[in-house]
Amino acid sequence: MSGIALKVTSLLVRTVAKPIANGLKAQAKNNEGFKRTCIRIAQTVHATDVRLRMKLLGENKIKIRPLNDKKAIESGANFLSETFIFSVAGSLIFYESYRSRKKSANEKQNVKNDISELQDDIEEVKSLLKLLSKEIDHLQAATRQAADEAQRKLQSPPTPSTPTPQLGQSPTTTQT
Repeated sequence: MSGIALKVTSLLVRTVAKPIANGLKAQAKNNEGFKRTCIRIAQTVHATDVRLRMKLLGENKIKIRPLNDKKAIESGANFLSETFIFSVAGSLIFYESYRSRKKSANEKQNVKNDISELQDDIEEVKSLLKLLSKEIDHLQAATRQAADEAQRKLQSPPTPSTPTPQLGQSPTTTQT
């Protein structure tokens, strides 16, 4: 999925998450079991909040008054809906992070593969270069040998197979 498509999908999921969170709030007011759960959650969050605030102010003996049911239901439903929205957003962030790491790992692997192929190509070129260097050496040796033979032929007197004419004689007349 492209980056833009992922961001649009993320925005869509967040937009859909808000009505779901509002639905949770409505369920908390209508469903008895869910209402009790919201009250328990709200009372726990309230007690923790009051304790932390008082400890920050330096108070050790704390008497916590519980919330009334209506306020507890609303507070618990708000907490659950915010938790739902936060988990959806957090999940999207983790997914984007995972996708980014996976993409980066794939790119690194592709670079490693490219480097490996280039190294193989370099080794192939090196062996070809060695082969061509040997061939050049062989051809240079053959050229030197041919040049040496030609030089020797030019420097050595020719061996007569037929009598060669002397200076002043015509080739058709012979001495008797």
